[in-house]
Amino acid sequence: MYGKRNKPQQHHHQALRRRIRAGLVLVAIELNQNTKQLSLELVWQVNERMMENNRTLLGDNPASVYVKSITNPEELTFEEFQIASAFVLNFMGVWEDRHYLYMAGLLGDDEWKSYIDGDISLTLGNRFAQALWKTSKNLFEPELVRYVDEKLPNVDTGATYQWWLDTREGLSTTSQE
Repeated sequence: MYGKRNKPQQHHHQALRRRIRAGLVLVAIELNQNTKQLSLELVWQVNERMMENNRTLLGDNPASVYVKSITNPEELTFEEFQIASAFVLNFMGVWEDRHYLYMAGLLGDDEWKSYIDGDISLTLGNRFAQALWKTSKNLFEPELVRYVDEKLPNVDTGATYQWWLDTREGLSTTSQE
């Protein structure tokens, strides 16, 4: 059995060893993918619980508190701060969800970034939201934080309010047409 093998047997055994190695590599890749997927699912669940808590804090009508956080943030009470921060953090949570989809291979690098590009001025376009980002960014994935921090210097702290003014002006010109 351990003596010399003829050439067909040697080729057969070599081919068998290659198949076994290839099979082991595939199993290792599958285990790695399953581990990554499980990790992403667990992080997603934790984030979803946090966002659900934020939604609970919002109550029935957070709009007046959100407006106050934009127009007069220094006057927020602690209760109003909780409501306004939950409101803004939920928007930031959507960014993180997009980033997790990217990490899972379900979105391209440009897709999660373009979502933030289109939303950052509205979400972080006021002093309250920018201060909240600076004190809360440790809650988010480092790659996401780096990207937002790279974009933030170009975000005007009056952008959220300006969006409202522009929309209101658009309404008046639309009604005249």
